[in-house]
Amino acid sequence: MKTSEKVQALLYSHVSAYRIAKDTGISVSTILGLRSGDRQLLNITLGTAEKLANYWEKNCNNLGGEIHEK
Repeated sequence: MKTSEKVQALLYSHVSAYRIAKDTGISVSTILGLRSGDRQLLNITLGTAEKLANYWEKNCNNLGGEIHEK
């Protein structure tokens, strides 16, 4: 799975923006902006993308299909 796919899966998951922000150090406003479409995924930094993808790998990849799209 590509990094961008992992990030999108995380953004469309049931995990709250607050939880993602707290665990990754990325601001809640950034997470909410990406979820709402106010911020484009293509415009985030590589560091932010890596943090989100790593978070998905560690916390969501093992949920066995419990990632829910909005």
